[in-house]
Amino acid sequence: MTAHHATSTAAIAQGWLAAMAPSAGVRVGALVNPHAGIARKPHLRHRLAGLLSPPHAYVETPDLGSLRRGLAQLVVDAGANVLAVCGGDGTVHHVVNALIGLAREIHGDGPLPPAMPRLLLLNGGTLNIVGRTCAIHGPPDATLGRFLRFFAGGPLSRVPARRLALLAVQWQVGPTWTPVRYGFVFGSEVAYHAIGLYERFGAGYLGLSRFLAELGRGAVVGSELWQAERWKIGPYQEPLRIDGRTYAPYTGVAASTVDLTLAIGAARAIRRDLYQPGFSARVVEAMPAGALLRLVPALMSDRPTPGLVDLPTAQQMDLCGPYTLDGELFHQPDAPQQRVPLRVQLAEARLQAVPGEWTADEW
Repeated sequence: MTAHHATSTAAIAQGWLAAMAPSAGVRVGALVNPHAGIARKPHLRHRLAGLLSPPHAYVETPDLGSLRRGLAQLVVDAGANVLAVCGGDGTVHHVVNALIGLAREIHGDGPLPPAMPRLLLLNGGTLNIVGRTCAIHGPPDATLGRFLRFFAGGPLSRVPARRLALLAVQWQVGPTWTPVRYGFVFGSEVAYHAIGLYERFGAGYLGLSRFLAELGRGAVVGSELWQAERWKIGPYQEPLRIDGRTYAPYTGVAASTVDLTLAIGAARAIRRDLYQPGFSARVVEAMPAGALLRLVPALMSDRPTPGLVDLPTAQQMDLCGPYTLDGELFHQPDAPQQRVPLRVQLAEARLQAVPGEWTADEW
């Protein structure tokens, strides 16, 4: 690193910390995924952009390259200390990973800097699990407009914040661990395959309902889809280990640091209390395919059920195979071994989100 580069990086780091100081004025930087859910509608994006007069800023991010550039533009150039994210869980996932990557590029490896931009999750995607955990509801432009009415022109210290714990996920390829990927909701190989299958039936809850109906029909009548794809719902023979407990074989496991709500206001499979330690894991024990399909209603509920093991304060899981994180699919890396070991831990890195419960009485 040259002396000039070092000076520039140091200046950028100081500017970052100054922008995130409690006394700094609120500056919103909006990241909008124009391919996500209702954010595809041009008139919605136009309304969002119209709300953000200087010192606030607006960026559309149609791909990962533009997301990284846009994030640097907002946080480094514009000094945004509140990131308004319009998109679904996948968009939030990529924003979180890009934000942590940018912070470490500027401040160095190790713990995150003492102050990070707060996330204002506007929802707007097909699935908005993380946003609902933060009690964000309603159209994205209404949420952003309400936030600006309360907090624009004021200090950052007035903006409420809720801690967002993260999962850290890595593969082990030989003696080497792949870079950490961060997220909120993890699904093992059975979820990876299920998402790939249900996307054939359309996105969102309607696609999921169609997929489950077809899977149930196929199990009864032996449809072509069932014959070709039933191996994907397990059980899997490689052991799953969670904090010293072993499950082998097993069908699948989900882990989450947020409330796992599978339908709006109706089905909550994992419920998380504020500041609950660790992450919550739900193990689906080994069972025949027919029994698994009969268990689907229970999978969408947080009530105790035979065949499901709930671990509310887990710290580490070890398993194998591809996985899904926040609805995004991650394929196994190329490796000599057929099944690549995978580790899921509670991340040291944490972020802050703006909860949706602020009221005029409070402020």
